[in-house]
Amino acid sequence: MLRAFYISAIVLTFFSMIISAYFMDEVSSCRSASYYSYGDSYGSEDNFEYYHDKAQEATVSAGIITLIYFLIMETIFILSLIRLKTKTIKVFSIIGISLTSIMILWDALMISSPGGISFDEIGLAWVLFMLIMFAFSIVGTVHAFRKKV
Repeated sequence: MLRAFYISAIVLTFFSMIISAYFMDEVSSCRSASYYSYGDSYGSEDNFEYYHDKAQEATVSAGIITLIYFLIMETIFILSLIRLKTKTIKVFSIIGISLTSIMILWDALMISSPGGISFDEIGLAWVLFMLIMFAFSIVGTVHAFRKKV
């Protein structure tokens, strides 16, 4: 069972990195468009508000998608802490649970205040976290196949 979870975590992490890169670009382009349209003389405030609101909507959407990813990873780490009894997996699971909990709190803060924290500002931290989870998932997959769980 854990083998399937870890393999799906590897695939999910890969797709989550692609989705995060897309949303970072989307929010960045909306924010840039809002700044550039603010200096226009033709309907500048309308364009500024439109792009600013669009950037906030994209930030909330990215936050919800990554929150789902974080909760799935948290569940996998808790299950592996319970099911696999090697020291390596216990250490990786505890580190993974701690890091994922921090990311969930940070994500909740971003969702609650999309104007204060936008996804293009913190998206690189998300991608770095996903790379770490990718490595943890590979180690977990190897241990799950060794222990036959």
